[in-house]
Parts: sequence; C-alpha cells; structure tokens
Amino acid sequence: MDPATIAPSNQEVRIQLRTGARIRELRQARGMRSRDLAALARISQGQLSKIENGKAAISIKNLGRLCRILDRPVSYLFQTDAEMPKVLGTLTTVKGPENKAIQWFAAEVERLSANRISLLPLTAAQLGSAGDQIELLSRGVIDLFIDDLAVYQKFEPAFQVFEFPYTFRSVSHQQAFLEGPFFSNRMRPALKKHGICFLNPRWNWVRGLEWVLIASRPIRHPGDIRDLRVRITESGSLARFWRLLGAQPVAVPWTGIKKALRDGRIDVVPTHKSHLYPLGFCRYARYVTLLGDVPPVLGIGVNRIKYQALVPAIQEVLQSTSTAAGDYFTTLVQHTEKANEHMNIRRYKAVYLNVDPHPWRQAAQAVLERLLSRQALPREAWDELG
Repeated sequence: MDPATIAPSNQEVRIQLRTGARIRELRQARGMRSRDLAALARISQGQLSKIENGKAAISIKNLGRLCRILDRPVSYLFQTDAEMPKVLGTLTTVKGPENKAIQWFAAEVERLSANRISLLPLTAAQLGSAGDQIELLSRGVIDLFIDDLAVYQKFEPAFQVFEFPYTFRSVSHQQAFLEGPFFSNRMRPALKKHGICFLNPRWNWVRGLEWVLIASRPIRHPGDIRDLRVRITESGSLARFWRLLGAQPVAVPWTGIKKALRDGRIDVVPTHKSHLYPLGFCRYARYVTLLGDVPPVLGIGVNRIKYQALVPAIQEVLQSTSTAAGDYFTTLVQHTEKANEHMNIRRYKAVYLNVDPHPWRQAAQAVLERLLSRQALPREAWDELG
C-alpha cells in the first residue's frame, strides 16, 4: 500500500507504512537478508516482515536498534521524499582542471538523479581557509568538501602523513595506506565522531602529476632554500618542517598567494604542477623546480547527517559519480599539465628545472625523523607506513 493513498486522518498507518518501507529499502541497499537483520535486531523474521510491510507498530527500543544496524538516524525513517535534501553545497577549488571536474561532477549528479539532488558549487572566498571549511563541514553548514586529505588533521593528527613531501614511496604505497587497517580503524572513525565521512571509495581524484616549488630564483638543491620565505598553510607542524630545512615559513591563505608573490612577501611556494598556469603564479615566480614525489589524492568529505538523510538510490548516484568524476579529473589533469607547461613558458617565460629528487627525499626524511623524535608528529601513523 502506498502511504500517499492513505487518508490524512489515518496518520498512524501512514507512518507505519513509510517507516517499514524505509527499513526494507535500507536493508535491500545493504544486500542484507531479512533473517540476518532480524537476528541482529533480536526480533523474529516474521515480526520484521510485518514491520517492513507496515502491518505492525514498532517499539522505540527496536526502532533504535534497527537504525543503529542500518546506520541511519531515527528521523530518516519518518521523513517524506519532500523533506529529503535537494541541494548539497560543495566547493569549487581553483581554476583549471579541478574546477572543470567539480562542475562535471555536479552536472552528472543532477542528471543521474533525475534532478532529485543538486550540488551547489561555492568558492573559497565565500568559505574561508581550508581549516574553516572543515569546521563548517563538521557542523553541517556546508555538506560536501573536496581537498587534500591533510586538511583533516584538525580532527585527527594522523592525517599529517598527507601534509609532507616524500611521505610515500610510490602511488601503490599511498593506496595501500588508504585501504589499510590503520586508515579504516583509526582515521575514518576519528572523522565520524565529528560528523564527517568520505564519499569516494577508490581514491582516484589525483591532484597533479608532480610536486613542484615555484620561486623567484633557481632552486636545485635543498640548501638553496635556506633563509628563503616559504609559503605554508596555518600548520604548526609544517612550519617546523620548513624551519628545520633552513627556510622561513610564512602562513598565507591560498587565495592570497599571488598577491604575496607580487608584493615580495614570499619567495617560494610548494604546490602542484597543475596549479601553475591556471593561477598565473609564474608571472611573479618563474622558476619551477620539478621534484617528482607521489601526487596527493583528494578526499570528498561529506557531512554524515546530511548524507544519512539521502535515500540509498541517491547515495549510490553520489558514490558512482564521484568515482567517474575522479577518473575524469585525473585524466584531465594529465592532459592539461602537458599543454599548460608550454603555455607557461610562452606567456610567463617560466623555467622548468629537472633536479635529482634523491637529496630532497633524504632531506625531507631526515627532518621528519627529527620531528618524530621530538614527538611533534604521531609516531603510530608513520610506523604504519613501514
């Protein structure tokens, strides 16, 4: 029986039917058999069948138990389709391939959900720093956030492993960590406590092909950055890292980098090759040191309460589209970087310096060991890296 066909005066029956339909929908979306869910909820299979078909009332005790098993708030079972969120706020990160990929992601979500859900791109200027945005995500002010995993160290220090260069030996090493038990059992639950979960299951949003330094002078060796002013985020551990390398760290918001370069307040910007031409950085710092290193992956963080309010079919659209958009994004970055290098040379007279990454890796690892010995970094996270 369709709850919509029940007379408004019989509200109790309408609620029973809607609640039962939601429970059945969630069970089927998880691929659970009714007897398995009934056993976990400590009720009979026959009782569960009656509940799912709207033929039996359900106690608050059993309702709470079913919701815990199905990972949904109790309120989800009572919401109508009209009360389901229609818009999720997301973030357009920077110009270039990232912007295009997020716009593509938003368009695909709307198309595949038949306009039942939309992603509303916002700008960094509207939301503040990455740290501010993570706080807004946790509080549900914004619903969805795409950025480097290092930003989540605000809630779990182990995410610092994604903040430093040369942490991972290879792409496969990085993927093994992301899919390993430490990330699953320690890092994900830490974010869950703050109301955040990750949407992308394959970690295939790869930001750039190469880590680089852009500078106002040629930099070929770690010793060349001594006493230079290096742009960092507002991170104490990152500041200590660059000081131990001999540089002077200067915290500058992402949106203020170009102005800081133009005004001479910073000399060096560690960044990703894909950012150079779209953001015009080389207009003020034309030397690009190519340091290799494993490119970081982006996490699609989503507010857990808002995500739980979505029906399984819409959740599946977001999951599958985030994976497709990651492949699109990574391919786009690879093609764009090759073209942008030529345009960067032609327009800004950029100079690309191929250097031996071995001294850089050694210097970075030596600094990280010093920070670990001072207990300035979470030792257990680095131990998991092997």
